[in-house]
Order: sequence, then structure tokens, then C-alpha cells
Amino acid sequence: MKKYKILLLFVLAVGIGSLANAKGLSGVVLDKRSGIYWQDNMGSKKSSEDWDDAVVYCDKLELAGMEHWRLPTFKELFSIVDLKRINPAINPVFDFVEEGTYWTSTTFVPNVSRAWTIDFRTGKTFYSYKSTDHAVRCVKDVSQASAKGNK
Repeated sequence: MKKYKILLLFVLAVGIGSLANAKGLSGVVLDKRSGIYWQDNMGSKKSSEDWDDAVVYCDKLELAGMEHWRLPTFKELFSIVDLKRINPAINPVFDFVEEGTYWTSTTFVPNVSRAWTIDFRTGKTFYSYKSTDHAVRCVKDVSQASAKGNK
């Protein structure tokens, strides 16, 4: 019985409420568990980019007073999928969800001309040629933002 109480406390501490709108930062979601900020404001950006352009887009992104964002890893992007939901299959804390698949920074090892993507209509994962256009959602490490005074 004691081990179940410990497990329940762990689940509550780690899983519930780890994603929240970042206080004072418009268009940004804070993932306390991973220590990253998520872009949740696409502004006037076009809906999709090929993989190389997505990397450049994130690096040049200025959002909530922070620069030099990056594409999320497969593990990071998959962490915001909510498989109990569909159309979109994403944690409901996010206000903006583009239709279709999103790029990750994770290259598909058997073929480096491809990278992993996640479809937020269903939560399914795929790998796609890097020359294909997909949606982009950038991330920024909280520690990096703090260390550089949000720049």
C-alpha cells in the first residue's frame, strides 16, 4: 500500500500541471517538468516550412523578449501530445494548433534526409523527407533564457 501512495504522489508531482501559460510572457507556454518554453503564438508566419527553413525560423524567432529558439526534439514534441484528444491531439493549454504535422529536430537515423514529425490531428508519429513542408512550433530552454536575461 505504501508503494502505491508513493507512486501516486510521484504522478501528481510530475504529470499534473506541468504545462502552464508562462506568467507575463504572451504567446508562450512553460513546461515546468522539462524546463522549456513552448511557442504558442504563430503571428504572421506562413503555415509550414521545410526542415532547414524550420531550423532557421526557430533560430531567428523573437518571442516574449527571447531570441534564438530551436526545433523541439522528438521526445519534447511528443510530450505535449494528448492521446485522449483528437483534432487536435494536443495538451489543451495550447491556444494555437496548426493543422497537420510538426517538425522535430530529430533526424531519422536510417536515412538522414528525413526527420521525425508528429501529426497533432491524431498524435501519430511519422518520418518525412526534410524537403517536405510541415508546421513549426519552437522551444527555448528556460535555463538559457534566464542566463541571458531573456535574450
